Amino acid sequence: MRCVIVSDFGAVNGGAAKVAIESARGLAEAGVDVVFACAIGPVSKRLDHPRIEVQRFEGEEVWKVGGRIAAARQGIWNAAAHAFLTALLKRQPPGTIVHLHQWTKAFSPAAIAAAAESGLPVAITLHDYFSICPTGGYFDFKAGRPCARRPMSGGCMVANCDRESYGHKLVRVARQWRSDTALRALRSPLFIHVSALAARVAEPFLPIPSRHLVLANMIETTRLSPADVAANRPALFLGRFTQEKGVLVAAAAAQAADIPLRLVGDGEAAIRAEIARLCPAAQFTGWVDAAAVIEAVRAARCVVAPSLWYETGPMTVAETMAQGVPTIVSRTIGAAEAVAHGRNGFVVTAGDTADLTESLKQIRRDDVVGPMGRAAYDDYWAKPQSVDRHVAGLQEAYGRLLAGA
Repeated sequence: MRCVIVSDFGAVNGGAAKVAIESARGLAEAGVDVVFACAIGPVSKRLDHPRIEVQRFEGEEVWKVGGRIAAARQGIWNAAAHAFLTALLKRQPPGTIVHLHQWTKAFSPAAIAAAAESGLPVAITLHDYFSICPTGGYFDFKAGRPCARRPMSGGCMVANCDRESYGHKLVRVARQWRSDTALRALRSPLFIHVSALAARVAEPFLPIPSRHLVLANMIETTRLSPADVAANRPALFLGRFTQEKGVLVAAAAAQAADIPLRLVGDGEAAIRAEIARLCPAAQFTGWVDAAAVIEAVRAARCVVAPSLWYETGPMTVAETMAQGVPTIVSRTIGAAEAVAHGRNGFVVTAGDTADLTESLKQIRRDDVVGPMGRAAYDDYWAKPQSVDRHVAGLQEAYGRLLAGA
């Protein structure tokens, strides 16, 4: 078996790149020949393997290209990337799988077009909603709530819903048009969704005929004894401080529940200032390395993930459960599927500060949080989201794709 993995980034800078790189490594160790095509360096040492051939397209992240017009043009269609991938795929033997992970930052929709033109079987992992939505989040940033419009409908194209500006949205609409055209040229592609929720959101807007599979992202973690959550005090928020992540809801609820709030991550100065206003005692750590993240999780009473958008499948929830720490999550995130309300965490209504406050008040009780943490630990380790499990799922999916099942 052989595959070409396409990822804008050659090193881990987020969840999509991490999954692309770790799946490449895992597939290689399982005996699959992998070509890893990336644009933005550096290249991770995890790709140093006898069965992995790294092919680098010397590209730049789209909004770092000199001049806004040039950046917009490259984001809509990167001709050089199209030529690079067309030549690369032409050299592959019949039956090679083309697996697209991320293309919006450097490769552009040209990556999808090159895959379609190659005639090779194609799989696309949807880490976000860029395959259907111009802004990638299926979220109205101006209204502060999930989108209810049909992507690329008249209502979608005239809506001023982009995080930045309507002009920025129009560039993204043009890119989405090129993306949709390329997607329709694919012959019965396999779309891999990282959660059942993400599949329900995206599937109605994806090309027909196509195939769909739900395969959760892997996490890397060592099995330790469960954290003593009853001895911990703070609730923990992990990630970017952005509107759609619900960080302001977390700050307001922590203050109302009288529970300390620790935040690992960072964001715009204005949002950081608003967090401090809503929760004056909030502790900010900034970004920390992976080992320090685990330390922060194990020192937390719970982790809150109160996202407002249809978050596809944040790995934070699984990583937290693996340490025996309960999570409080919004119903709008894919990872909520792993949370049994009242058993190993709480599931709350997105954007509902009162709902989150009540759950945090429950978490303050030792007789609640102790058993809940242990249940989170047992539930995760009963079926861990390991690299081996993820790779086995990919190999089965690739086999079906080759067989035309």
